[in-house]
Amino acid sequence: MTDSYLYNGQSPDDHVASCPDCSAAIALLDRPPETAVEPPASLREAVLSMARRRRSPAVVPVATVAVPYAEQVALMDDLLADLSAPDWETPIAKHGTIRGVVEHLAANDATVAAFMGVAGAGVVTLPVPIHRRWREQAGSLLQRVSAGNEVLLGVEVALAGTSPTPVRAPLRQVMIQRTFETWTHADDIRAATDRSRAEPRPEHVHMIAEFGLAMLPAAMKGPRRDVSATIVLTGPGGGTWTIPLSPTSDHVGVLVSADAVEFCRLMANRLPPDCFPYAAEGDPALARDLIRAAATLGCD
Repeated sequence: MTDSYLYNGQSPDDHVASCPDCSAAIALLDRPPETAVEPPASLREAVLSMARRRRSPAVVPVATVAVPYAEQVALMDDLLADLSAPDWETPIAKHGTIRGVVEHLAANDATVAAFMGVAGAGVVTLPVPIHRRWREQAGSLLQRVSAGNEVLLGVEVALAGTSPTPVRAPLRQVMIQRTFETWTHADDIRAATDRSRAEPRPEHVHMIAEFGLAMLPAAMKGPRRDVSATIVLTGPGGGTWTIPLSPTSDHVGVLVSADAVEFCRLMANRLPPDCFPYAAEGDPALARDLIRAAATLGCD
């Protein structure tokens, strides 16, 4: 009777010695830990980026603000990962360099992150690279918001901006601003490195435009107008809004029409108001004032 530990009459050692496949498998299993193959350095970032894109918050009202932010964070993360070391010192007008832009974005995110209880929000930890510091803070903020509920979205938080007196708004609006600013600065970096600009999804453009238009009356300069303004934004993400410019507005004084994506870029002050293409019916001076006010709604 053949020994049950023999294979075709061979002992295990004899078989391994004569079988290339088994010999290779045993060699792989016996490889010392220090010679184990390291995964690619970019693997963690790639997995995290994909996870942020696919993350789907359970609560629908929360998802309406968490998903747009998650998408812009993932796109910015991919963009920064693609930069070379010299790219980080590329000049950008508003914040000096690309590095300065990301530091500015991280600082603005930190206000919301600190409110949400993100550990170390806004703390500069050396020598942690700014890309990693921004990404981890944004990821933690997204995780906290995604785990929240509709009640949380109504809690007031300070908006980012240059006003000496912080403007407070519900967290729902604050997260839309985070989406808006992340997209804006990603486009700043794309422009500085000769990449093509990108637009958010149409429904996210619509949300950003609506966020800005809600702040437009407070941004108007000069005497109060007791009228309303109708804003018609065309193209992907467009819509129609009638905005009272005072509590006693009793009629529409002007209708302004423009492209939705370009209007969002105007709100970010990335397009000069005096050259911004729009059409107006009604009071032309009021239309000009609205366009100029819209250009002040950005975060820098």
